[in-house]
Amino acid sequence: MGRLQKGRWRAWVIWVDTTDAAPEIRHAWLPAHEIRPAKSNISAWNDRYR
Repeated sequence: MGRLQKGRWRAWVIWVDTTDAAPEIRHAWLPAHEIRPAKSNISAWNDRYR
């Protein structure tokens, strides 16, 4: 999901914060220039259901 705020795009991002001993799920609107796609291997997912 994205939104335009003051002429700049922002994206709703959910991530696991592993900077502390106990990881936490975090979420926030972040500027588009601060995000990048997550790596994934769709083949591994599909192979589980064959």
